[in-house]
Amino acid sequence: HERKSMKTDVKLKYQIILDDFLKMRGWTDEYEVDTEAESVTLHTKLNISEGHSGNLIIEASDKNDLVDVYIYFGITCKDAKQDELVKLFNSIHQRWHYGHFMVFPDGHIRWSHGVDFEGSHPTGASLNRIVSPGWGAAEEFADVISAVALTKQTASDAIREYDETKSEEE
Repeated sequence: HERKSMKTDVKLKYQIILDDFLKMRGWTDEYEVDTEAESVTLHTKLNISEGHSGNLIIEASDKNDLVDVYIYFGITCKDAKQDELVKLFNSIHQRWHYGHFMVFPDGHIRWSHGVDFEGSHPTGASLNRIVSPGWGAAEEFADVISAVALTKQTASDAIREYDETKSEEE
């Protein structure tokens, strides 16, 4: 990651917010600043859960006050399993109401959530409140998603096993 130098000492609003977020998390990652587009982008590796990793991307725009958070899984879904994965995501979305999962035609898997902060005063804590549910969803469902994406397990069997495990925990 490389920070682009700015002609002035004035930072973009979301640059300050991202600095606060990184400090809050204790992270030392650097991010990209696009002064023309008035945006900042953070790309970082993410340890989702044991045996699962991915990438976190935060894109924030001073121009339109939009922040998008993406978590890309470190696995790729087999072509033949994409329809099953979509069924699984529909079931997950009924259980987890923050952001949404999707599978791309090339098999990449992503959780995402966007927030329009127009008229408000976001902080690093605001970013954390967007990232945390996504990271939580990724951790919560990583094994289930992997099972459906990479094995012969069906979405209905995977979600039934997930629900049984959850009811046993309660």
